[in-house]
Amino acid sequence: MDVMNRLDEKKFRHVDDLLAFISIYDDAARTQAYLELLRAHAHAIENRVCVEAGCGMGLFSAEMARLGARKVYAVEQNPLMAAVAREQLRQWPQVEVVELAIQEFEPDHEVDVLVHEFYGQFLFDEDLAALGDLRFQPGLVLPDGGALYCSVLPATAYLDDTVTAAALRELQGVLVSGLFAETGEEFQQKALSWQYGQPFAMHQRIDLHGREGDLLAFALEVSHAGHTICRAGECDNWALVWTPRAGDVCEISFIPDEGGHDIEFRWLS
Repeated sequence: MDVMNRLDEKKFRHVDDLLAFISIYDDAARTQAYLELLRAHAHAIENRVCVEAGCGMGLFSAEMARLGARKVYAVEQNPLMAAVAREQLRQWPQVEVVELAIQEFEPDHEVDVLVHEFYGQFLFDEDLAALGDLRFQPGLVLPDGGALYCSVLPATAYLDDTVTAAALRELQGVLVSGLFAETGEEFQQKALSWQYGQPFAMHQRIDLHGREGDLLAFALEVSHAGHTICRAGECDNWALVWTPRAGDVCEISFIPDEGGHDIEFRWLS
């Protein structure tokens, strides 16, 4: 979904985020995986104080209310989505919508459970870093881990009549999401990993020496307590990211920007 008419920058950003969340909710596999994660921790949610960080339209806040949470803070900084969440969550008196960035939120109670979906397609390119700047300490974070995998593959296994070898060569140095479909071979080696409470790796070199192939695929995995919750390709919300190989060592950096992090990618040798 794209906005077709001109809007001022702030309005466009808010509307664009709203449309993005509609697309996220259309990812039935991702939504089901999160609901199953919450239900598996119903014992930790029942009669407890919970927070949904970046609640969007409040889907998971509603689920925590159904599971018996004593209090749920649905925290959302986008005013359009916060307005929708208030409407959607009106039937749950224990749910309070808070229109703030999660880093600015200071709850009135100790927080037992924090639920979030701050993963970018490249792991750190959205809002995961915000969880390192909280003004409160949750007892449990759902999910609490993730990884970005990097695989070296033969381009001939993916090229077709549209994305040809000639077209792929013109994409050197460019990270392209959704260029090819997942085949199941894209989860070979962890390039980046994240665990709640540990420092963020904002710069990472990837050494490909000794690995055969002329195409790189990057794929996100969301995990909790070491168990996979969902993966790129299986959940439509996260596409695989592709680039033609142009060397043996590449570097990824994440640069803070409004609303997340920009990705810098370059070949070193």
